[in-house]
Parts: sequence; structure tokens; C-alpha cells
Amino acid sequence: MLVGVLVVVALITYACTRASSEENGGTAGGGGEPSAAPEESPSPSVSPPASSSASPSASPSASEDPEGGGSGGAAGGAGSGAGDSGDDSGGGSEGGGSGGGSVAVPVRAEDPCRPSDIVVTMEVNKSDHDWNDRPKFELTLVNTAEQTCTVDTGRKAMEIRITSGEDRVFSTADCVEGSGADRQQLRRGVPYTTTFTWDRKRSWEDCRDSDVNAKRPGTYVAELHSDYDEGAEPQVFRLN
Repeated sequence: MLVGVLVVVALITYACTRASSEENGGTAGGGGEPSAAPEESPSPSVSPPASSSASPSASPSASEDPEGGGSGGAAGGAGSGAGDSGDDSGGGSEGGGSGGGSVAVPVRAEDPCRPSDIVVTMEVNKSDHDWNDRPKFELTLVNTAEQTCTVDTGRKAMEIRITSGEDRVFSTADCVEGSGADRQQLRRGVPYTTTFTWDRKRSWEDCRDSDVNAKRPGTYVAELHSDYDEGAEPQVFRLN
């Protein structure tokens, strides 16, 4: 009987001892699981490099956009420059068109010459005149065009006007009888010369008096007023 009780007690003790050892082993196994968790912790640390590598790749594309915008602006500038050059060329063509004047290109000898084709010079015979001298003016016209054409060399069309300061002393266009026309055909390169002698008398547009002498000594200026007066320089002379 006693032996049976001891056997039972031994079995119970053995069972308790084994259960205690299993619990300790479970506790040790539970401690191993937390140690495995730190091994997986590096995976979150990998994700930041991935995000950081993505942001640099995006930044170059952003930097490329400003460069593209700059080139677009340069192209726009080039386009505007081309537009300006177009405006300049248009202005040049307008200037060339006005150079011909209002006179058509002559096709016959009877047609009027273009002012741009006629070279005119005017000269006075002396720069200093005594009290009884009469100034003489010489006009020379030369046609530079191929076509023979006509110029009115009359006293109205080729007006010689004499002034002294602000005083209008004389004009060949004053009180001319009739049309006063004197049409001359000018061939290329052949000079045509006409002269006018001033009798030192005053004249007025209303022809009030034709017998008043310009007796006042001083400096006088003769100028040509005509459609063909380009190149004819004013002549300065003195009456004593």
C-alpha cells in the first residue's frame, strides 16, 4: 500500500517537473520570436532610399522644362526680329516708289522730262557789280535719261527770284505776258543753256510799278524755283 502511494507521488512529481520544463521552453521560444522581428526591421529602412531616388529623377524633368521654356522664348524673339525686318523692307519699297515723282516715264520726245532725270546748274557772271553793271544769270540743263524729253524753260517755269534779306526784290515770273512757256527738247547728255540779264529793276506780283530801280547797295541772293531746281545752288552777289 505504501509502495503504491510512493509510485503515485513519483508520477505526479515527474509530471509536474516535465510540465515546468515545457513551460520554460515555451517561454524561451516566445523570446525567440521577438528576436526575429528585428531582422525584418531593415525593410522599412530600404523604403526611404527608394522615395529619395524617385525625387531626384523628378527634379531633372522639372529643370528641363525651364530650359525648354527658354528656347521657346528665344524662338519667339527670333520670330519677332524677322517681323521687324519685314517691316523695314516694306518701308524701303515705299521710299523707292516715291523716288520717281509724279511725272510718268517719257516714251516720246514731246513728253515732259522727269525732274530726277534733269541736272540743272545756275551761275551768275560776277560776284561784285558796279553801279551800272547788270547781273547775268546762266541756266544749264542736261538730260541724263536715254529718252529725249521736253522741259519748259520759260520765265515762269524756271523762275529766278532775287532777294536781299527779307526783301523780295525781283522775280522773272512777275507780270509775264501770256503763258511764258518755252519748251525745249533735251537729248541725253546734250546741255541746253539759257541766260537772263537783270536790269536792276524791282518787280511785284501785282505789277503795281515796273519802273522802280533796285538802287540800294548791298548783298543779294538769286535762287531758282522750279520743278527742275534740284542741284541749282543759290548765287550770292553784291551791288555797289
